[in-house]
Amino acid sequence: MEWWIQAAIAVVGYLLGMAFAGSFLGRKWMGTVDIALHKLFKIKITTSKYLYWKHFCGMGNPPRPKNLKNPMNLTEKILSRFL
Repeated sequence: MEWWIQAAIAVVGYLLGMAFAGSFLGRKWMGTVDIALHKLFKIKITTSKYLYWKHFCGMGNPPRPKNLKNPMNLTEKILSRFL
């Protein structure tokens, strides 16, 4: 087999393993890995991801999205106060 097929199989295997790892390793570990991948690939952090990390994964201080760090309008200000 060519090297790129082996690399693709390794990546798919890793992602499938990550999909099932949450039940074995716990939600906090999955949240930590998710945050690391977001930082590594510079993916935009959304409010829903922040809430997922904070409340479902139980992360103590997850990275905040841009609209919660620096709220611009009234609804963002109110939302950032509650969260």
